[in-house]
Amino acid sequence: MAAGKKRPEDQASSRLLRDNAEEQLACSPKHSPGMEGQTPQQLIQELEVHQIELEMQAEELRRAHIALGESRDKYLDLYEFAPIGYFTLTDKAVIAGVNLTGTMLLGVERGNLLNAPFSKFVTVQDSDKWHLYFIQVRQDMEKQACTLMLKRGDGSVWPARLESIRLTGLSDGVTTVRVAVSDVSDIWNMEAALRTTNKKLTLLSSITRQDINNQLMSVNGFLELLQRKVPDQALEDYFTRIMKASSRISSMIQFTKEYEQIGISAPSWQDCRTFVDTAATEAPIGEVVVNNDLPAGMEVFADPLIVRVCYNLMDNAVRHGGKITTLRFSADERNGDHTIVYEDDGVGVLAEEKEKIFERGFGKNTGLGLFLSREILDITGITIKETGEPGVGARFEMIVPKGMWRSAGEGD
Repeated sequence: MAAGKKRPEDQASSRLLRDNAEEQLACSPKHSPGMEGQTPQQLIQELEVHQIELEMQAEELRRAHIALGESRDKYLDLYEFAPIGYFTLTDKAVIAGVNLTGTMLLGVERGNLLNAPFSKFVTVQDSDKWHLYFIQVRQDMEKQACTLMLKRGDGSVWPARLESIRLTGLSDGVTTVRVAVSDVSDIWNMEAALRTTNKKLTLLSSITRQDINNQLMSVNGFLELLQRKVPDQALEDYFTRIMKASSRISSMIQFTKEYEQIGISAPSWQDCRTFVDTAATEAPIGEVVVNNDLPAGMEVFADPLIVRVCYNLMDNAVRHGGKITTLRFSADERNGDHTIVYEDDGVGVLAEEKEKIFERGFGKNTGLGLFLSREILDITGITIKETGEPGVGARFEMIVPKGMWRSAGEGD
């Protein structure tokens, strides 16, 4: 075929394209704006200008198309080789898409994962947990997270953290769920090693504390015998000082027993009304009335020893508050933070001592109660301060940051 000569099929295609263009132009009510009265030369120049504009637009479109392709390739690389497995699930929890990392985490080829139910890779022990979790994801637009035991294609199991979010309004109108899956085996192993270490340290501390107590009892016994055999009034002051020092040592040993319990149990959701009621039954408050006005269902994420914090507040009030008749616990909310408020009708705390009372060793007893309380609360970011008025009564505010409080049942 001669150069430049079109094939019959190309000619027919060009003719059809031209016919369609002419037809659309004819149907347009205003197909030649601004061209009336122009000479043929002017019309040709106008058309040439339009042609150049079209070529420039075509070049811009070509560049945009290339850039879009490059961006898509970069996204695909990031998606495929991300350190986290990404799954796209249907509203029936069927796998509709997965990246390369996801296939490696589950040890199954992509072709065998697609259209398979995600529950197939959840252990039997966690199947109910997965079912309830997915229902929550479908019902809530917020991101949901949980930890499950998953199983690979070879049957081995591993702990995984799932972070999921429901997506709606996609082009096909179908609701889907995106799930990011991370292997947290290393974290679990470190936590297990830490628990083992803590257990050994606690055992060593317990044995050492018992040995010290036994020796202290011997010292006190011999001291009492010596005091009887040497009834010298001039030595009585020394005997008294020795006995006080011995008592002080005993209190410090008791403190180490309480302090070593901090952080042994993992923080968890604690019902506020319950731990206040528990502390009220254990604290030596006599006839003092405890008003628990905390709202029902309010929970804080804290060390289980938070009950000890309430116990210490009540115990300190009875010991140092003078003629106290009433203790009260209530809640307040400010700037997204919840505050657990303790108040009493005692003598209060002097202005210059409001911060010192939380220092170790400050006080008339062991000087460890409020220091211990602050340490317990600090585990989950809860702060405590004294804001009462001297002579009117003590007031302690335990400020619970956002995310560390909830109404009962939220997030289960």
